[in-house]
Amino acid sequence: MIRIHMTGRHIRRSPLSYSALAPLFVGWAERAAEPETADLYLFAHIMDIEEAPRAVIDAWRRRQKPVVLLSEEPFWDTIWGRRPLERELIVDTRFGAVPVIQLNHATSSIFRFARIPYYLLTNHRFANAYAARFTRNSALDAAGWQACFEARSTDLTFMFERRPEPHHAVQWPEAGIIGLCSWRTELAEAARAGAVERLGRSWQGGESRFQQRNWYLDKITRLDCRARMLGAFENTHQPDYVTEKIFDAFACGSVPLYFASPQHRIHDFGLPEEAWINLHGMSVPEAAAQLEGLGCGRDWVRNWGRERFAAYAGAQRQLAERFCDPALWLAERKRLAAAVKAELAAVLGEPG
Repeated sequence: MIRIHMTGRHIRRSPLSYSALAPLFVGWAERAAEPETADLYLFAHIMDIEEAPRAVIDAWRRRQKPVVLLSEEPFWDTIWGRRPLERELIVDTRFGAVPVIQLNHATSSIFRFARIPYYLLTNHRFANAYAARFTRNSALDAAGWQACFEARSTDLTFMFERRPEPHHAVQWPEAGIIGLCSWRTELAEAARAGAVERLGRSWQGGESRFQQRNWYLDKITRLDCRARMLGAFENTHQPDYVTEKIFDAFACGSVPLYFASPQHRIHDFGLPEEAWINLHGMSVPEAAAQLEGLGCGRDWVRNWGRERFAAYAGAQRQLAERFCDPALWLAERKRLAAAVKAELAAVLGEPG
């Protein structure tokens, strides 16, 4: 049994914190309420280590148990951590420096998914939403999709945080890490052809998604059958980092706009390249020009062409086969549990 003291403002964003994943850790991991009884101290964000309570730092100093940063978010690792490729860190806290083991997308096997990306496992709502929508979508052929897209009144929708600040444009080329927040914000501002909308509080004002009872249900309901194209860019390009964004776009019946290098794991899904739009390697003006070249309204539908509608229908069937198969979800959960256990055991110098 590994006893883990978990603390910090962001600790709810940890594999060991999600209620949907809790059954995976029964029998070998348990939370230690007090740092004095823990085998290791676990954090989810480097800021939480910097702001760690004195009790945790004092317990570490007396007992020398490992301090672990288990981060699921490359955005945090790059913008705040600034050392996303290093497994061993020295972090300054309010009560002195501590050595830290960093387990993230680049330094551990935890997030190297087999068939279902990690983030989709953290809440059962993803499996439920995809089972319903991909079953529905897979029934349409090329002609059916063409008719759907002809009926749309919106050409392009963006729905993500507006973050124009240039400090988001970080890069670690050797690891395929590229900050995309400012790039995608500039693209959303530059895209003007046709009926373009930018949704969310940072664009329109109003209520934060975190004030909503179920922001994901609100999102996927609002976007369902709404736009011909949907911005599905991650906040950070990292080869193993694939969230719900591109799958939400397909599930809602839109053509995803994405940003993926040849090494990015989205290519492992084998989706036809003609079914989505990959803007990797393009500047904002180049990407905006490519979108403008597709036209708008019925011109967009005509320019997209029957072959691409057929490819889109094929992608929907592929995604239905993957996301509607409970065995794949169960196998991925088993893989995740084994990976977390092995990584934490390695930190403690124990067999996995």
